[in-house]
Amino acid sequence: MIYHIRDFAQYIEKKGTAENATPAVLCALSTMNDGDTLSLDGKTLHLYPEGAYRAFYAISNNDAGEKPIAFPLIGRYGITIDGTTVEDGTNIENGGDDGDSTHARLIFHGRVLPFVIDRSEDITVQNITIDYASPYYAQPKIVEADETHTVLHFDSRECGCRVKDGKFCFYSRVDGWEHVCDNALSLEFSPVSTVSDILPHKTHAKAVPSAVKPPYFPYCGEKKDHGFLGGMFRDVTLIERAPDLIEMRGTLGFVHTVGASLVMTHATREFPGVFITDAKNVKLKDVRLTYTSSMGVIAQTSENLYLEHVTAEVDEGSERVLSVNADAVHFVNCRGDIVMQHCKFTNMMDDACNIHGIYGILRGISGDGRELSVGFGHFQQEGILFVKPGDTIAVIDRTKTAVLCHVTAAETALLSQTEMHVTLTEPLSEDVCGLDFASGDYLIENCSTSPNVTIRHCESGYNRPRGFLISTSGKTLIEDCTFYNMNTGVQIGGEMLDWYESGAVQDVTIRHCNFDDSAYAGGVCIDIQPRLVTLPKQPFHKKITVTENRFVQCHPRFLQAVSVETITFADNTFEKNEAYPAHPAHGDHGVSVSRCTNVTVKFT
Repeated sequence: MIYHIRDFAQYIEKKGTAENATPAVLCALSTMNDGDTLSLDGKTLHLYPEGAYRAFYAISNNDAGEKPIAFPLIGRYGITIDGTTVEDGTNIENGGDDGDSTHARLIFHGRVLPFVIDRSEDITVQNITIDYASPYYAQPKIVEADETHTVLHFDSRECGCRVKDGKFCFYSRVDGWEHVCDNALSLEFSPVSTVSDILPHKTHAKAVPSAVKPPYFPYCGEKKDHGFLGGMFRDVTLIERAPDLIEMRGTLGFVHTVGASLVMTHATREFPGVFITDAKNVKLKDVRLTYTSSMGVIAQTSENLYLEHVTAEVDEGSERVLSVNADAVHFVNCRGDIVMQHCKFTNMMDDACNIHGIYGILRGISGDGRELSVGFGHFQQEGILFVKPGDTIAVIDRTKTAVLCHVTAAETALLSQTEMHVTLTEPLSEDVCGLDFASGDYLIENCSTSPNVTIRHCESGYNRPRGFLISTSGKTLIEDCTFYNMNTGVQIGGEMLDWYESGAVQDVTIRHCNFDDSAYAGGVCIDIQPRLVTLPKQPFHKKITVTENRFVQCHPRFLQAVSVETITFADNTFEKNEAYPAHPAHGDHGVSVSRCTNVTVKFT
């Protein structure tokens, strides 16, 4: 059955001079049965946290907490959310007179999570635009700058700033919120007009990330250890010269460019655009992410995910320069297939895409070697039950990057947000049981959550810092894609030091892609380099093939490969373009290979 949002107009609540459609959406969803469709009729809908469904979620690589949710698709089957007007299963072109007939525009206000797809199957979300009335980032103009001070002018129509108790106080006049914080991830964006002669691809944004000014955190709090990101922090003192005119005093290590914008993302990672968890067969089609306050799409512990024409890009004509505060799309401990086609991810403050698992920390063994107590290496992984009954688990000594054994999970449960309990079908050996688990040097990896990945006709760039990050032992194909990211276009890693993101790849093919000024801020286009305590004696990654790609740069910086069993780089072409930023050539004619076994490097 097809339901229309217009049929629930009586549930739209007045909120001052605005209308809050959240109660209408919840009423529509509660009316629908499995297999039904909700048509949003091409409307522009404003959605607030008031009246939203609320639930606690731990979201990987984001921040856990209770979330007000506008579209809760929880425990549902066969539901479709379609932004167009739908009659008898057919999309038609006469949408609402206040919106786009082919797209519903969803404008969110304040602290609200747009979509949750939880324990659901065969879900489709299509033909929608996700935006926020007030972004949780500021983009002040740089009006003065030298080695010791930077003066910023904020536009309070979007996100203003004042100084409160010596800290940043970002605020929204539209939604009435303020956020006091002692730091904000900041990056200079150069006006497109000053770099348009070397931009290889069209962008709707007014500015793009600077190739020469590094990202950093201006910090105005008490002295403390900032952890592995400590090198990015810069101590500053804030002075409010006038309303929305803030001076930062302190040495940054470089001088900002007067006239450029400084993008300052101050939001916590609480509210991604679409959150998918423990779901199966989910399709996102023609979904535009013009702004989200955290990641655009994050999927965890889910199976079979399909993204087609999903974009992270600022609106054409908008003065905003940032589309997504963090990664455009992110997948954690998923299985089955991940397919992305005709997607475009630009102007984010983090990566285009990251696909990986979680390395849990083995804290202890009991019950005659059948009971495992597992902790988490990073706080943004806590509370995620990333092992399910029947899954195969590897026990790993991270000091040697060595797999000690494989076992099978019989039962799994979260005892708390910081402890997962796993019961095995068979006991661990006495040798493993006798190890010192207090050291934190022993990890577990779920070997059953390694999706096959297909990425075709996708594009990413003008973001900080990278394009596609791949860490899955499933078969991966990246084909007919275009990369123009600040740093690496494709990164293949595995990480046991800070983020605890698993794992090694088995078979990756990168072909027919266009690296057009990829890594324009430095580095290499394709970076294969795991971050481990110790590189293993045998290569960490198995087979990686890079063939028939086109590289356009000032100097060749194609590939860095470390610890790969079989690496092939062949039939690729290089076009020199001296208009692009110049960086030193890398390795031997653009390629460096180390600790690899079977190496084929051929230049055309």
